[in-house]
Amino acid sequence: MRPLASSGTITAMKTSNLFWIAVLCATSAHAGALPKGAVVRIEGIGIESGWHVGKVAVDGEGCTMVRLDKATKGGYTALSLMGTARLERLQAGEWVEMPVRALRAHEPKPCLVDGSD
Repeated sequence: MRPLASSGTITAMKTSNLFWIAVLCATSAHAGALPKGAVVRIEGIGIESGWHVGKVAVDGEGCTMVRLDKATKGGYTALSLMGTARLERLQAGEWVEMPVRALRAHEPKPCLVDGSD
């Protein structure tokens, strides 16, 4: 009987483990991203002050949007992350601050221009 290490089984196990570690790392890097339908509240740029509650959506270009529950005084019903100054997500009944700058880092380039809201 050959030792386990010489049979290649250990190498295959290490490679398989490295694959899953890489998958988990990649997934955790996006764990801060906002899933579609998540309830959030935002403070917008260029709209009236205060919190505006809505849900996360993704438009046809892959841009993360917040579809507001109620239109702003200026008539906005959705804002992109570029139009968002602060964002909090409702988690377990509490509002949790989300880093807008970090969320923007995962957006496609067309989403990162002024006026993309």
